[in-house]
Amino acid sequence: MTEIEQFEHINSLLCCYGDMLTPLQKEVLTCYYSYNLSLSEIASERKVSRAAVDDALKKGINKLEEFEEKLKINEKSENILKITAKIKQKSNNEEINKEIEEIERILTDGI
Repeated sequence: MTEIEQFEHINSLLCCYGDMLTPLQKEVLTCYYSYNLSLSEIASERKVSRAAVDDALKKGINKLEEFEEKLKINEKSENILKITAKIKQKSNNEEINKEIEEIERILTDGI
């Protein structure tokens, strides 16, 4: 998995499961993966050590991966998006396509 794919993957998991993390883990992961801040920048901003930020980052990622392994919400959402894209391609019905776009919006904006 490339670095960009890793960032997309973690951001996707963060969207699904972020509220299940500790506030520190959620903030650190958001700063690192969504805002592309370095560990040092995050540590400085929060007035904690770089090691504390690194620890929160690693634990947060592990938690996100555990949640996905058990619940598979992200995987299921991606599969639904693939199916809706296929349906949209085959459909000439504008009303149906609008409904499909609403489903896609709900899935991409988070559950």
